[in-house]
Amino acid sequence: MNYMASITDFFRSPKWVPNLLLGAVCMLIPIVGPLVLIGWVVGPLFRSRDPVNFDRFPDFDFSDFGKLLERGVWPFLVNLVAGIIVVPLMWIVLALPVGLLVASTAATNAERNSEAMGLLALCSIGLVVVLIATAACMLTLIIRPLMLRAAITQDFGQAFNFRFIKDFILRTWVEQLLSIFFLVVAGIVLLIIGMFAICLGTYLVIPLLTFAQWHLERQIYDLYIARGGEPVTISSKLAAEPPALQPS
Repeated sequence: MNYMASITDFFRSPKWVPNLLLGAVCMLIPIVGPLVLIGWVVGPLFRSRDPVNFDRFPDFDFSDFGKLLERGVWPFLVNLVAGIIVVPLMWIVLALPVGLLVASTAATNAERNSEAMGLLALCSIGLVVVLIATAACMLTLIIRPLMLRAAITQDFGQAFNFRFIKDFILRTWVEQLLSIFFLVVAGIVLLIIGMFAICLGTYLVIPLLTFAQWHLERQIYDLYIARGGEPVTISSKLAAEPPALQPS
């Protein structure tokens, strides 16, 4: 895994400046914009099992807006539906320990032991933070292979292959967690840098982070295959770039 390459490879394209600017403009379009941005990234990354030549990464071009939107809509829909199903289950699992912590704090308060109550409150807050972070990581571990499979197959139904999800998590969970941590840290750093840019600072960061996220997905997918995982059939919709997006 080359985590820094997920960011630096963006700048290998001779036209990385217009790509970044157009990506930022795309993010100004509500709902649809992020899907188009995802569609631009996943096409070159997953249309072939061959290594990606980032020096000739296709330029971002609004002239093929519809095709890019079509490519990005499937991972978005899968993410949306999976979140609607999985997130409530996660909160149900968290409800019991959080409820016990609240009850314990209330009992200590009833005893009017301020020192013990303060210590218990701190421990409770720390435990709740750990539980929420753990639940968020588990949620991401489940949703990422769903989105990956949806992007490669360009299909909603084929994304929900639970045998693949289980196998993918078992073979790559360490790298997935490390990539999540990297994206969080990189996102914070880039957002701080972006705050110093005029107007579009934050919007300039999002295309770069989107690229980094899917770049890491490709790396993890390659690692999954190298460890004996089953390759996903590539959709013909990703097989070749449309004329407007072919590298110059």
